[in-house]
Amino acid sequence: MPNNLKIFLLIICFLTYVIMYKMLKKKKIIFKHALFWSFLNTILVLCVIFVDYLRNIADFIGIEKISNMIFLFGFIVLIAICIALTSIVSEQKNKIIVLTQEMGILKNKVKELENEKTNKKQ
Repeated sequence: MPNNLKIFLLIICFLTYVIMYKMLKKKKIIFKHALFWSFLNTILVLCVIFVDYLRNIADFIGIEKISNMIFLFGFIVLIAICIALTSIVSEQKNKIIVLTQEMGILKNKVKELENEKTNKKQ
């Protein structure tokens, strides 16, 4: 891998760390998700620095080119992210259903109390 490419990728990784830090500071992302992206970013930094190990891993797996292995691992990571996001969305949907039901119950109780109050006045 040419040194120019390594430097460019390391700069991109550094900028990603800075963006994650700023998003955390502004509370636009929760710590758990920032930690996950920082972990992936750290793996990318290690891959850029230790390209020879990537070549050995690709040979061991039986993949001819490192770029194909990186695309494969990227695809696997994207599938994992999709599964995690689906889980989060499902959990949020269940919470919204429960909150909606609780709100309906509370509205009914408020109406009952208002009716009792108006009945007492009459």
